[in-house]
Amino acid sequence: MTVSIEQEAEHLLQLYERNAAQIMGELRSQLSILANRAQTLLSLAGITITVTGFSGAAIAKTGVLAASLLVAGLVFVLASAAIAMTGILRVHWATSMPPCPLDEAVRAALALRDMKTKRFDLSLRLLVIGLTLYVSSIALLLLGSLRS
Repeated sequence: MTVSIEQEAEHLLQLYERNAAQIMGELRSQLSILANRAQTLLSLAGITITVTGFSGAAIAKTGVLAASLLVAGLVFVLASAAIAMTGILRVHWATSMPPCPLDEAVRAALALRDMKTKRFDLSLRLLVIGLTLYVSSIALLLLGSLRS
């Protein structure tokens, strides 16, 4: 069951008895989790790109299909990394918001969290597709070595 930002904001306000520090602390924690997970995505993307520097030529020599899978995989991995960096890890300071009532601040923070969550989901999906294509190219390399 998905709740609206308004419903979630009201729930937080009631749950923490309108204690701004506790509410914003909870939201800060959620944003931190997203940032940490984005860092994990970037680490996987970095490893993939680094390994390509060592084995990419050997994989590409396997054939056009392997080379195409390798390149397509890298494009998806790079797109995933770009979304993680620009859509999740980009800094938005809560203090840059104009002064407003707590209800409005909570809704704005929830909207930011939801936007970053959607970008994380997209980044994760692109990474999985990219890694699948990349591993498929490696599989072709390994299967090709059986013929030798």
